[in-house]
Amino acid sequence: MSTAPALARTAVVRVGGRSVRLHGRTAAAAAGCLLALVAVATWSTTTGTFELTLDRLWATLNGSGTRAEDFIVWTVRLPRLATAVAVGACLGLAGAVFQTLTRNPLGSPDILGLTQGASVGALGAIVIAGASSTAVTGSAAAGALATGLGIYLLTRGGDPSGYRLVLVGIGVAAILAGINGYLLTRSDIVDASRAVYWLTGDLGGRDWGQAATAAVVLAAGTVATVAIGRGLDALRLGDAAAVGLGTRVGAVKITALVTASVLTAGGVAMAGPLAFVALAAPHIAARLTGSSRSLLCAALVGALIVAAADAAAVYGVAGHQLPTGVVTGVVGGVYLMWLLATQRKKGIMP
Repeated sequence: MSTAPALARTAVVRVGGRSVRLHGRTAAAAAGCLLALVAVATWSTTTGTFELTLDRLWATLNGSGTRAEDFIVWTVRLPRLATAVAVGACLGLAGAVFQTLTRNPLGSPDILGLTQGASVGALGAIVIAGASSTAVTGSAAAGALATGLGIYLLTRGGDPSGYRLVLVGIGVAAILAGINGYLLTRSDIVDASRAVYWLTGDLGGRDWGQAATAAVVLAAGTVATVAIGRGLDALRLGDAAAVGLGTRVGAVKITALVTASVLTAGGVAMAGPLAFVALAAPHIAARLTGSSRSLLCAALVGALIVAAADAAAVYGVAGHQLPTGVVTGVVGGVYLMWLLATQRKKGIMP
């Protein structure tokens, strides 16, 4: 009798009255993502104009570094890295929830309009109010949340999932893109330059407060996602099957939409609209784990994408520091074209 490969085995962990099934391949993929994230973190904290050896990095982390090393590591590099990890995890998890909710491989905050909603909030604060960076961050979060609420209200009379949600999101995104264009045309050159830079997406100058904010949003979103995890799994089978399994379909969909909107708002507010992260992370996680059900891996892949993209933006081009969104946009655009081509070969898309 043949046995399954070791990575295909599963284990059940019981905590109180709940049980969690751990898949060997999923655990291996998560461990691989964590190791890759540690490697990227090490590279980004030791490379640059002020280079550090591994032993000096370790000494600084242990509190034995010089004043200059403490400043570079604890004030400049680690807050930026922590923000990148938290933002990437927020976007990756939001993309996975949206793709489950819509049952569409192209479902993501970029396509559904939440990113554009955050952009409207940020541009309104910059162009109309001339607001500070803190106010811009809050306005971006408010814009994303308001867009999520608007999409929910527009789909409330019917089934807030599948193609209906995607089509409504595309329409909302088009309207908001027009508003963004209008706001840019009425701004002066200084505000327009500031707005365009924000729209590109970047992690420069991030501090521990912003990293903590993104981490809190991620923690809240993770708790909410775990709470509706079984309901999301049931939704993958279709609404009728989910109802047959005893799932409160309406409540799960509303909770999923709100959770994904909050995660998107937190990520975009802290780093700007980093393109394609929420779209690509769930697909990469599904290929690594062999299953589209691993929300944890989607969050880890999102964190790895943003951290690696930010490191490449800062250190990848000698003498030039690029906005993080430039790297995610280029890599994500290539990935999207590849995804569309593969989906067409499978007959999923015309």
